Amino acid sequence: MENNRVYSKTMANRIFAMCYIEERINEPGQKMYIYYYWNKNDRDYSYRTFILEAGLLANHLMYNDPKLLQQLLDECRLYRYVLRAVRKYNEAVDRQTEELCKNDKEMELALRLGDTDKYYSLEKANRLTAEEMSRPILYGR
Repeated sequence: MENNRVYSKTMANRIFAMCYIEERINEPGQKMYIYYYWNKNDRDYSYRTFILEAGLLANHLMYNDPKLLQQLLDECRLYRYVLRAVRKYNEAVDRQTEELCKNDKEMELALRLGDTDKYYSLEKANRLTAEEMSRPILYGR
């Protein structure tokens, strides 16, 4: 990794890398990842920004699985890989949240009593639990 960038080994016009990923720190001090790819029509780089779950996955690839990251960059399919992994993760989180909410007696009681604040706070807590439980799906384990 050079200057927080990882370049593909495939080249456009034998001069530029076809795609690369760059780690940046944005204004509030949060990490984000910018994926640049060579756009043949514009003859310039286009980019996608990875934040939230996609950013977590990009961070994981950059620091814990650099061989897979390099392979995905060389084949110019990092963006597709990240989108599929994030979609699978979000579907798992939704399913798990639904299961947790279905089995939560406290939520059922709050709904019967009409306490919407408590109901939605419990639903949010269940979603956070489901996100933690589903995190291995995002990282491919």
